[in-house]
Amino acid sequence: MRIDKRKVETGKVRVRTVVDEEPVVVRATLSGNYVTVDRIPVNRVVDAAPPPREVDGVMIISVVEERIRVVRELVLIEEVHMRDVQTSEPFEQTVMRRVMRAEIEREHIDREIN
Repeated sequence: MRIDKRKVETGKVRVRTVVDEEPVVVRATLSGNYVTVDRIPVNRVVDAAPPPREVDGVMIISVVEERIRVVRELVLIEEVHMRDVQTSEPFEQTVMRRVMRAEIEREHIDREIN
């Protein structure tokens, strides 16, 4: 008696990938900041230019000009008040999402085994 091994093709398998697109709604909350600027007339005589300062979350920058008279004086003509305002708004957009899937096909081959 003799026993041997041999390869016998009994079928084939074909695998292919397919990419499908499907719409997906993306939701998010967009946050941002913007700055408001108010110009406040002051027209007050000062001895020196006031330094920038912050009062109750408002940055105040003093603007001065030198005016020549018989006596020189510094007049505070305005203050620029800048306020940081935060915003939040809902955002929604439909985008295409790609999804890959595998399709498998089997092909059987009928062969006689001797």
